[in-house]
This record gives sequence, structure tokens and C-alpha cells, in this order.
Amino acid sequence: MPAVQETQLYCLADRTYYDTPDRLPDADSRYRLDTDPPPAGWRRSAVGLWTSLVPEHTRLAEQGWKIHVSTVPDEAEATLRDTARICLRHGVPFKFLRSARALSLMADKHMNRSGAGKFIAVYPPDEAAFLALADELSRALAGRSGPYILSDLRIGDAPVYTRYGAYVPRWCDDGEGGRVLALRDPSGHLVPDERGVVFRTPSWVEVPPFLRPHLAARAAARDDTFPYTVTEALQFSNAGGIYLAEDRDTGRRVVLREARPHCGLDGAGDDAVTRLHREHRALTALAGLDCVPRVYGVRTVWEHHFLIEEHIEGHTLLDEIVARFALVRGAVTADDLAPYVAWTEAMTGELSRALDAIHARGLRFGDLHPSNIIVRPDGRIALVDFEYATGLDDQDTPLAGAQGLQAPPGTPGAEADAYALWATWLTMLMPLTEMAGLERAKALTLESWARRRYGLSADAGPARPALLHGLDASRRREAEVAALFEPHVDWAEIRARLLAGIHAGATPERTDRLFPGAPGLFATGGTDLAHGAAGVLYALHRTGAPVPAEWTDWLADAAYRRDPAEAGGLFDGLPGTALVLTLLGRAEAGRELWDRAMSAAPPPASADLFDGRAGLALAALRLARAGGPTAPGTGLVDAALRTARDLDRLARGGSVDGMRLPESAGLLRGLSGAALLHLELHALTGESWLREAARTALEREAGHLVTMDDGTIQVRDGRRHLLYLNQGSSGVALVAQAYTARHEHPALSALIPGVRAGCAMEFVREPGLFTGRAGLAAAAGQLSPDGRTGPEVLASVTNLTWHLIADEDRLLVPGATLRRCSADLATGAAGLLLSLDFLSSGTDGTGGTGGAGRTGEVAGIGGSGLLELLTLG
Repeated sequence: MPAVQETQLYCLADRTYYDTPDRLPDADSRYRLDTDPPPAGWRRSAVGLWTSLVPEHTRLAEQGWKIHVSTVPDEAEATLRDTARICLRHGVPFKFLRSARALSLMADKHMNRSGAGKFIAVYPPDEAAFLALADELSRALAGRSGPYILSDLRIGDAPVYTRYGAYVPRWCDDGEGGRVLALRDPSGHLVPDERGVVFRTPSWVEVPPFLRPHLAARAAARDDTFPYTVTEALQFSNAGGIYLAEDRDTGRRVVLREARPHCGLDGAGDDAVTRLHREHRALTALAGLDCVPRVYGVRTVWEHHFLIEEHIEGHTLLDEIVARFALVRGAVTADDLAPYVAWTEAMTGELSRALDAIHARGLRFGDLHPSNIIVRPDGRIALVDFEYATGLDDQDTPLAGAQGLQAPPGTPGAEADAYALWATWLTMLMPLTEMAGLERAKALTLESWARRRYGLSADAGPARPALLHGLDASRRREAEVAALFEPHVDWAEIRARLLAGIHAGATPERTDRLFPGAPGLFATGGTDLAHGAAGVLYALHRTGAPVPAEWTDWLADAAYRRDPAEAGGLFDGLPGTALVLTLLGRAEAGRELWDRAMSAAPPPASADLFDGRAGLALAALRLARAGGPTAPGTGLVDAALRTARDLDRLARGGSVDGMRLPESAGLLRGLSGAALLHLELHALTGESWLREAARTALEREAGHLVTMDDGTIQVRDGRRHLLYLNQGSSGVALVAQAYTARHEHPALSALIPGVRAGCAMEFVREPGLFTGRAGLAAAAGQLSPDGRTGPEVLASVTNLTWHLIADEDRLLVPGATLRRCSADLATGAAGLLLSLDFLSSGTDGTGGTGGAGRTGEVAGIGGSGLLELLTLG
């Protein structure tokens, strides 16, 4: 699932933390079939938002022709009743979305469009049962409404669909190192169960004759009179697509905005078609304004509606911000910043004039944010996406907008647009306005910083919205955060408040997670190092904070529940968890868990440290060390040496067991992890080939590095340039520093100052350890020859005030994408705790508050204190 869709799903159940969607608060809208006692002879179970009913003593078939039923909210209860009646009579297992709110959620525009619309799934045990059920359901539900399920074939005119697929979750490799749901082919091998947006069947499956007329009807669903040829798909969502097209007669370029009936429901229950026709009415009313696209009409093709409008040349304002943003392009002085400030003023003036023109026609825009603004080549702007453009006095249609740029619900139309204009201006200066969605007064913190940094007068920019004037409690919380960093960084109090936040978020009563983290933690049973409990407990342990036995028990119990065949790697799987349990004094449990994982799971295809073989080999060394002296000839060390040889062969251009060479560079996602493994094994064994292997890996990593215009050195990854520990130049430089501390290499040494300068960059979008400020500040401290807390590092640490949220005596940390808070190691509070403890411990090797400052004592590679922390050394 794309990141935006996944993030949206995990923002629904809790306003503060990412949480699994099955905890959606929907008790008041549950269907009776979910709350009443199950029918006699049937067992009921819940998985996520779905409720299953299966006859007792019946085992679900592995795969076959499954039936899906879609619906609309007004018909859902009746459709569920009628479908359940038929399934119960035939004794066929089925599942259904448990509530009206769950149904609305799965029809939302941000959901995965291939399977969106599914309300009920039926699992016939064989083809005969499928044919009988498909026929009866299509007759019983004829004439009912529901979204078209794109991955399926519709049967008749009922909202009944089918596809051949898996009934039970089984997994296989997708050929690119990923794990996907699988079918079993006739030979017994697992192959991917393809779930796209087009109906298709596996090559060995014959379509029953009963379905062939429906296949023919699908093939005939076209309109050859439609005068436009699509040349490019610009965007897809569950609501429909946006396409660039040409008029076949005139060659004129247009934009086609597609709306699928009953799909893309919003908070008011309106579907995509309702919003598309609202947009058509708005554009018609605004005709003649140069700040809106010309509209050429609406056309229905098959069952989909298309709005045809002018194609406006240019880039979105968001793209322009990314391309121009001065604070990541070396701007330091007022003269450096002046061109960017002038550009933001020009854009703000254009936007203000556009909104005034729209308001003068009696409409509000209702959805102003940088992705809905096109900047023409001549600097003029145009607004797009008028789905929420209604009368200025409309109180029924909800406001839309990106997180942090929305006025509160119920704000009058002109005032809501004024708020969004001010927030868009602030986004150009400080593209962190998502933070205002978590703490409204963060907008004021960002504004205050931006005015100082850009040298703006008090009256520069749009008028501050009146909505921000009465946030007394929120302002007090912001003042508390600022006081922790100014005039001096209060390391001890920040640590205490981060710990309080971690403790407050702990949920040992839950079995799916112990601490809130990024959404990925739910895929690993909540145990892994990057996002799960293992990473949080490791950070507590390494910083000298108490680790309650109850929490260690939880980690061990949850790890044993995880399928060892899906063991994963150092940071995403059981090997990392086993190592943390060992460090926490549970050596026997850790070694048993390690052995289970190594015996059940195939070697990963990845070569990197995060989830690949370099990480497993490094973990083996750590486990060996925890068990006593290490030397060649012991099982774990020999296993690490074998992996090191394979990694060296791969780095030199050879092939190994289908293992993939990383496509980019970085400590966790490149070959820097392999270089670190080679260095540690060289320190242990003295074998010269290991030193050469480390050099080869690092030189290959250096090939991904480029020098930017401001002199910083970053990893080039397509159009992106990265500094992060996970993927980026800081991780490469840390290993290069460890290498050059013992082995001369002028080219690698020459990289370090440019990387260090980048790590102290003023603007960093996220606060986390792996891809944010905490990791970069720690790397800057490690790479600095003048100590860990020099002026540039302290300045970077102080800018954590942009992100940290005060909550009573606690500090909360926004995770990836800044939509919700996280306590995990990769993106949240545990990562900040580890980073700040490292920085505050100084450079004398005494370890400060928790021993985090050791430099090479264990691994034998000088200057590697931060590397040891990051890799559990």
C-alpha cells in the first residue's frame, strides 16, 4: 500500500499516536450481525475491521473463486442481512466490515483503489458452491448499489463481484525481495496472488462458462465516441484518476478528472461523483477568472464521470517550494535569503488576489494547500481541485485541506480560506505546518522562528488568523518546550520528560504493541528494533534508564508468538529482538529465539544492515560477544565470516545466492553496514582481506556521493539528495571515519568535513533518529573534531523545539510524516533519547548518563561510539 494511504489508515483510531485501524472507535455503528450472538453452529472471530463467521468444525479452503459484495451506507444493513441469510443457509464461510464507520473508511478516497468497495467476502469451498452462490446472490441483490471493485469481475447488475484468489494468508517473494500474498500453483509452489486494478486470473485457472457473458459485458463497456486520448496518468485514488489527455480533433491538451460512483466518501458522506459535479458548478460560476481552469464540460463514460478542464502549464506550489527552499540550499545571510523571501511575497500576493476574486463571486475555495496551487511559468498562479468550493455561507459541506492548513470545522468560508492562506504562506517559509495539526500553537512557534530567521517585519505576510489568538493553554505548552532549550539545553530535564512520555504511552495490556510507533510496528507483532518494543527497551537500557521486568516479559512473549519463518533482519525482525533480550539479561531466551529464527527463515535477499545479511552477521558477532570471548572457530563468528566473504564478492561485482546489491548508500540501507562488519571482523581476526573488503565497500558507497552547491556532501538517490543515517551520507561518513582512524585513505577522509557540514543543516523536516534531526545531530557530533556539542550541533538540537510537544510532564515526538507521535527508535522518542544522551555525554568516553559515550572499547574500531550505539555494540 502506498505510504500516504497507509499513514492515513493508521491515523484514524487515535488523535495522538499511530494505531491499528481495528481500534477504530465505532461501537455506536456496529452492525447487529457483529454484536448479536453468533448463529447456532457458527463461530465468530475478528481480524482488523472485519468480522468472520465460519461453520464450526469447518476449515477454510486455501484458495478459489471468492465472492465480494459492495454496498452504499444506506443499503448496507439490508445487503448484509440478505447476503448472510444465503451464506448461512449454504453453510459457506464469509466475513464483513463490522460497522457503518468501517464501511465509510474503506470507501474513503485515500484507500487502496484495487480492493476498495469490498463490504462482504464469501469463501465457497469449491467451484460448484461458487456457481450456486454467485447465481443466488446476484439475483437477490439485483438493483442494489455499490462501488465497482476494480480487481474483480462484476456479475450481472448486482454489486456482486468475483476473482480467483487466496482465502488464507500465505506469503512468497515477489521477485524483488518483498513479501506478498501468495497462491499455490498446480505444482505446489507459492506464487504471487496479483491484486491489481484489472480483473485477471492465474494462468492455470479456467474461467467457468457461467462467467463468460460477464467478461464479455466488461469488455464491451467502452465509449468510442469519447473524443479524448489519455497521454499520461497524473494521479490515482479510490475516488478516480486525474489524466492528461488530448482532444483527438483539435489536439488541445486537457485534464480529465475522473469520479467513480459510490467511491471516495468524505466526512459528509459525499462520493466522488457528487464532488465532481460540485466542482463543475463552481468552475462554471468562476468562468473568466485567470486563477481557475476553464471548464469544457462533464462526460460519462461507462459508469465513470469525467470533468474536462483546461490544462495549465506549470508546477505545483509544493514542487516549487521543494525546488527553491533557501534553508536547504546554503542560504545564510539576509542577502542569501532575500530572493526566496521576495518569491514568497509574490506567491502570497497572487494567492490573496485569487481568493478575493473567488469570494467576489460568492464562493469559498475550501481546500487551499500547496498541492492545489499551480505556478505558471510567468509566475501567475491558478487554483485546482474545486471539489469543496461552495457558497461563502455554506455550513453543511465540510472543509478539506492538508493537515495543519485547515481551519477548525465550522469556520465561515472566507475566514477558512484566510486561515489556509496564512498557513500556506507559513508553509513556504517553514514547510512543517503538519505540526499545527498536532498542536495548534506550533504554527505560532514556526511563525516566530521564521520571522526572526528571514528578517521579516511584524506586518509581513497575511494577517494572522483570529483563530490563533486564544490558544492560551497551547501557548503555555509551547513556552515549556522552548524553556528546555533556551538559553541553555537542559539535557537532564529533556531526558526526564522523554522518559515520562515513553512510560505514559506504554500499553503492556495489549498484545499487538507495547509502545506506540510508526505503522510498520504492527506488521512485526510490535517487537522489532526499528519501530517496536525492542528498540525502545534498547534505548532505555543504553541510556541507563530502568527497564521494568514486565516490559521485558512482554517483549519475550510477543517475540515467541511471531512466526519464525518470517523472521526478518536485525532492525525489522526476530534477530534484533533476540539480541536486545540478551542485552537485557535474558541470554537464554535470546539465544533460543535466535536459533528459531535462523533455522526457520531463508537467508534474506537484501545485503544491507537494516533487514539483510550484513545485519544478521553483525548481530551474530554481538551475540557471540555477549556469550563470552569471541574467536574464529566458534559458530556465530564463523557464520559472520562466511557472510562477510559473500558481501565482499557482491561488492566486487559477483553474485551470491540471489542476494541483491543495495541501489543506494547509507549505514542501514547501503553497503556501509557491510563495511562496518568487515572492520569489526578485521579487528577481531587481523585478516587483511577484511580490511580490503571494508575499503571496497566504502569506495562503492562513495560512488553514490555528490558535492552540492553549498559544499555539503550527500547521497544522490534519483532526484533526491540524502544525508540521513538510514539512507544517506551521514551513515557512510561514520563508517569512513572508523576506517580512516586506523587505515589511511585520503579520499574517504576528504568526504567527512562536507558530510559533517550537511549534518548540521539548519532545516530538517523530521525529528527522528534514522531519517531526521536526532540522527543528523548525533552524526555531526561524532564527526566533529571539536567535541560533540559544538555551536552548530547545539543550534541543531535547539531547533527540536519545532517538533517536540509538551503534554503535562511529558515530551511527545512526532513520527514519520509528522501526522502522529511515536515512541520508537527509528522515528520517535526512543531515538531522540539515545541521540541526546550520546551528545550530552561529552567526549571524554565516560558515558555521561548511561554509558553511551564509549568509543571503540568493544568493537576495537576507534572513534566508533555512535556506530556502536546504532548497531547494538
